[in-house]
Amino acid sequence: MNRKRRPGSPKQAADREAPERSTVESPATSKRSPFAPVGSSGMTPVVLAAFATLMMWAFYHPSDSTDVEQGGALGWCLSALVTAAAVQMLRVGHAYSFSEREPRAPLDQKWHWLVDGIVGLLAVWIGYSAIAQLQVGTSSIDGAWAIGGDWRAASNEAWVWIVGAVWFGVLRRSLRGGAHQSALLGLIVVGGVLLATHALHQVHVSLPQTLREYNADPDRVLAEVGISAPEGSNARMIFENRLRDGGPTATFALANTLAGLLAMALVVVIAVSLRVLGNTFPRFVVRFRLKNGDADKAKLDAKDEAESSSENRGSPSREHLAALIGLVVVASILMLALKDTQSRAGMLSVLIVGGCVLLDFIWATPFGRRAVAAMSLVIAAMFAALPLAARGWFGTGWIGLLPESVRYRFQYWDATWRLVEHSPWTGAGPGNYQQAYHRFRLLESHEIIADPHHFVAETLGAGGLPAGLLLFVLLAVAAWMFWRVENRAAGLSVAEPTEVVVESQRQTGLSRWSVPVGAAVGWLAVWVLGIRYQDLPDFDAHLIAVPLACAVGWLWWFGLANENSAENSGSATARADSTMKTGWDVRRLACFALMAGLLHLSFSGGWTVPGIAVVLWTLAAIVLSPEVASPAATLSGETQGATNLLATKRLAAVAMATVTVVAAVALWMVSYRPVAEAKQWMADADVQIRRGNLAGVEKLCERAMAADPHAFDPAMFRLHAVQQAWLQRVAANGAAMGESSRFKDALQDAIQRAGNDPSRLQAIGELVLHRYQVGGDAEALGQASAIYDRCGSLSPMHQGIAAQRAVIAKAEGGTEETIRELAEKAVELAEAGGVVTRKLSLQFVLVVRPIGRSAIQQPVRQSAQEAMDALRL
Repeated sequence: MNRKRRPGSPKQAADREAPERSTVESPATSKRSPFAPVGSSGMTPVVLAAFATLMMWAFYHPSDSTDVEQGGALGWCLSALVTAAAVQMLRVGHAYSFSEREPRAPLDQKWHWLVDGIVGLLAVWIGYSAIAQLQVGTSSIDGAWAIGGDWRAASNEAWVWIVGAVWFGVLRRSLRGGAHQSALLGLIVVGGVLLATHALHQVHVSLPQTLREYNADPDRVLAEVGISAPEGSNARMIFENRLRDGGPTATFALANTLAGLLAMALVVVIAVSLRVLGNTFPRFVVRFRLKNGDADKAKLDAKDEAESSSENRGSPSREHLAALIGLVVVASILMLALKDTQSRAGMLSVLIVGGCVLLDFIWATPFGRRAVAAMSLVIAAMFAALPLAARGWFGTGWIGLLPESVRYRFQYWDATWRLVEHSPWTGAGPGNYQQAYHRFRLLESHEIIADPHHFVAETLGAGGLPAGLLLFVLLAVAAWMFWRVENRAAGLSVAEPTEVVVESQRQTGLSRWSVPVGAAVGWLAVWVLGIRYQDLPDFDAHLIAVPLACAVGWLWWFGLANENSAENSGSATARADSTMKTGWDVRRLACFALMAGLLHLSFSGGWTVPGIAVVLWTLAAIVLSPEVASPAATLSGETQGATNLLATKRLAAVAMATVTVVAAVALWMVSYRPVAEAKQWMADADVQIRRGNLAGVEKLCERAMAADPHAFDPAMFRLHAVQQAWLQRVAANGAAMGESSRFKDALQDAIQRAGNDPSRLQAIGELVLHRYQVGGDAEALGQASAIYDRCGSLSPMHQGIAAQRAVIAKAEGGTEETIRELAEKAVELAEAGGVVTRKLSLQFVLVVRPIGRSAIQQPVRQSAQEAMDALRL
């Protein structure tokens, strides 16, 4: 219900003043409306609600990179594709059932088709890179070394790329102006506050409690989280360091990944807070504006004089003040959580982009807008090009002056370039970077990373040079399109408001509730399914986080909207000038947030983590959402052109529907069904092994292997079950028997499915060495030696593998020169880089000699340092 506007409140933000106009749309006004909705907007609320549901689910189950490779994101990807397919089929029906009264062509239509083509081609190429892993040789442990080859991990991650392309394309063409775009920004802020509150609860409650429990009983805590870390090992040291200093993670696996979401949400809140500040204290803010200060002050004086007769003058300022206080509280929560993550990348991105936002607010002139936009694009380009510096394109002297953590990133990027030089067309393939990194990491590198901590480098690693080139072209085209939009927006007279009055009147009812309702459905699904499958979030933390997130949602979706529309309903000019209703302003805010996300991803992982990627896709869709021509411009006597436009829209809807349906069916058949069935059989096998039914475990693992012919875990679990059955027989009979055909088959299957992953092969090698310790079978020693030799070729910089190879060579009776060389190499690798976690004193190797029944319970280990000292004598 419209209420009379209370005098005393500025009709418009202080940086955009305009004479009041009629709400009646005129042809002249329509021509100046670049963000009017494209045809009927009946489908838009459905799209927004569905995508909001998926975004909320991703916030609770973000599926970090290793989880994505293991199939943890397949359910979410399938839901996204099914949703997109349903939306597109409804859109096809709508397109053929209703004729549009005013079909409108997007401005720069060719550029928008180009963006869609590049994004689609990038997704297709990543898919091809995944398929190429089927051709990578992994059949023999003594063959020529190769990289990649894990089809299951490759396909699991490739679907995230494909879903990203679909999400971006569907959402980008569904947005109907500033109100819908702002609602999506609000969901990002709500998700950020939800996880920020969870993170603060971890810092002050959960983590201190876990630390107390760990200090009381370290082994129990390590067993609960499934980490094998013997006392005195580097694995235990790393776990303890993360527990004490790693920072909160909320629903993510790493604090640094959480920081990316917090940084983007914080930038949005800062930008909106500045605009609300301008509404709350216009006279104060205008003093700090550049160049237009006197003109703005004169307009404020004229406005005050016109409104001085009202008895309610000043009341809206209190509402502005309440909104401002709420935004400051939200920003404080996000900032405190970001600080606690100890993410330098997150803080740096907020400082840089926050400075651009502040300058944009102060320099509120057409030239200032262009200058800030140009500066932002240049900064983003510099950070995107950082991996090129790892190859010395910009010199190398300055790299040594950087902080240690940044220098580590340059090591990652250098290794990525070496990988790409070896496999320029497909890189390591999606999901295969970690196993390939073993082969190409530098001598001084100490971590085995899952991704190269830069979104461009990660793209190069997943799809080779073609994927990297497509990404650079996409970034260049997107920057050009944004620049064109900004030039048009800045070219509008500051006294000339963009027309959004008719749009704001249409976007009521269901449209206004679409994003909140979708987010609520997503939240409800998380908790209902969590109860069903016993996978609930931290209940205590969310007792605080959920009410606070709801309050923030109300503030954004209804409080700020009322302030900008209902309270100003008496003035069309005020509504048109509202930040929350002006399309290009929301586009600009989204661009700043996207810039913060990409700056953070220039030093951090998360490019293919759905919990982060879905925010990036959404922001990109807002920034590149089409501007549309006015009906008068589209239909000025060109009936044939309008007919062609409608036909093109229908064809595009049919094509998109076909693509999404085919993709959804392919995901179900190729990935989701085999992975889900294998996981179900493995869950049953886990139950049986707890009951001691090893024969049942073996059968269930075989069923899991048949369900998913590319999965490694069932094969390894089966090998473990066969080994345990053998150990039980040895314990009962008192004598070890030779290898059975069952063990040989299980071992061969495990090696085959391990492929070129040295970590998996190392785990198999340790199991075989344990068998040698108990039984003393020379055949087992030979098998272990061949496996570790393969590990050494795939991971030549791993000090633990080198040390174990030296001990095996001694047991096999190798020459003293060979043994000494292997031991010296292990020592050299351990000392490279000066990192304490690589010290041999914190590494353990398996004793390679027959021990007998005393080794049945667990394999016997010794300090790698002591073993190497003995071998070097």
